[in-house]
Amino acid sequence: MTHRLRAWLKRTPLFPVLRLLNDLRVGGDARQIALLTLLRPRGLFQPSGTTQANRYPDIFAQVKAQLGDQPGLRLLSFGCSTGEEVFTLADLFPTASIRGIDIAAARIRACRVRWRRAGSPSRLEFIRAGSTEQEASGCYDAVFAMAVFRHGSLGSAPPVCQPLFDPVAAERALIDLARLLKPGGLLALRHANLRFSDLSIAAAFEPVYLCPPLPKIVTPIYGVDGRLRPGLTGDDGLYRKKRV
Repeated sequence: MTHRLRAWLKRTPLFPVLRLLNDLRVGGDARQIALLTLLRPRGLFQPSGTTQANRYPDIFAQVKAQLGDQPGLRLLSFGCSTGEEVFTLADLFPTASIRGIDIAAARIRACRVRWRRAGSPSRLEFIRAGSTEQEASGCYDAVFAMAVFRHGSLGSAPPVCQPLFDPVAAERALIDLARLLKPGGLLALRHANLRFSDLSIAAAFEPVYLCPPLPKIVTPIYGVDGRLRPGLTGDDGLYRKKRV
């Protein structure tokens, strides 16, 4: 009966509302996703905070190969969730200064709890923000935007991505991330619902490493006009800002 009831509820127009209310009740990251979905703060792309330590070892290894352990490195994790990416990078780059930014206050609180447990290292910092407008130009050696410029509910590949995902706002955000990079700096992207090569900023970059497709993960690609581009795969990977 329970299975039949759930199947019936999923077919009702009220199901999204009921699911939202249930997620608010459950708490944890489900509540964070529900709150972000409900409030839609400026700068939101991906409401999910799914993360894990060393989630992108291929890209991290490529950045390490490019930057090495040179002194004074500054790294930015844009959409850092609960901090696993920042702490992974801290292990890989033991002298780098690393800032994590996330739009969800609860996730930043979780980052800071872990930061204090680690001894409050001064080279790590966590900021709640939905954009990088407050950041200085040309101050980072690498910027990571992993599973940020996407929306999990686009997995069924609807013909247009709005209102779930705004590709024009995503392009603006990526232009600002590019502003933050030093000449020769690295931009890392993964699981984006748009192709970096389609964006106006792409001409200022050269590819360093392109991620191989993942057969079990479907990431539909949309143009800046918001329309599905059937048959196209993404061009996630690592890009270097050209030296002028």
